[in-house]
Amino acid sequence: MSQWWETLTVFQQSMFVVASIATIIMTIFLILMLFGIEGGEASAYAGDVDVDDVDLDGEPDVDGINDEPLSSFSGLKIVTVRGVLAFLAIGGWTAFSLGEVIQPWLASLLGVVAGGIAAFLLAYAIRAAYKLENEGNLDYQNAVGMTGTVYIRVPKARSGSGKVSVLVQERLSEADAVTDDLDDLLPGEAIEVLSVDGETTLVVKRK
Repeated sequence: MSQWWETLTVFQQSMFVVASIATIIMTIFLILMLFGIEGGEASAYAGDVDVDDVDLDGEPDVDGINDEPLSSFSGLKIVTVRGVLAFLAIGGWTAFSLGEVIQPWLASLLGVVAGGIAAFLLAYAIRAAYKLENEGNLDYQNAVGMTGTVYIRVPKARSGSGKVSVLVQERLSEADAVTDDLDDLLPGEAIEVLSVDGETTLVVKRK
């Protein structure tokens, strides 16, 4: 082991240490999550869940550590504890592997790119999971009679569907919507929910 270690460059040794530590911590998080005693990423989405600038309130905070997001992009919570760990682990292993065949600066650059992609994909997966969980808990019949605003244009006379933001079970949710009105409902206009078409499509009118 010591002989193998000595054959590595200082750059490779550094990347190996960083990637190993990040991987071990991520593995511990995964094991704890499987046993249901780890908070993971939930705090980044607890309370107000940003999904394309729409807040879904009421997600319980089950986080045992502070994983508050430091940065977000289009509703994605990227710079969190897990996001940083994913960045360091994937980026570190990428740079370590490439450090033997290319220049360290180029290996570092490719490591940063790989780590950034990993953090982005992780944030996207978590956002999708929480969005799915919140939608699964909602009964859109409870939206009937509620008011909201148009998020994406709703075509007139049910010639297509758009999206509206409406309060459902005390959560501000984004839902598909159609209208029987003879004019399109434009973004920002106030609407009232008349009924539900299917399971999740709201029938709305201009308020």
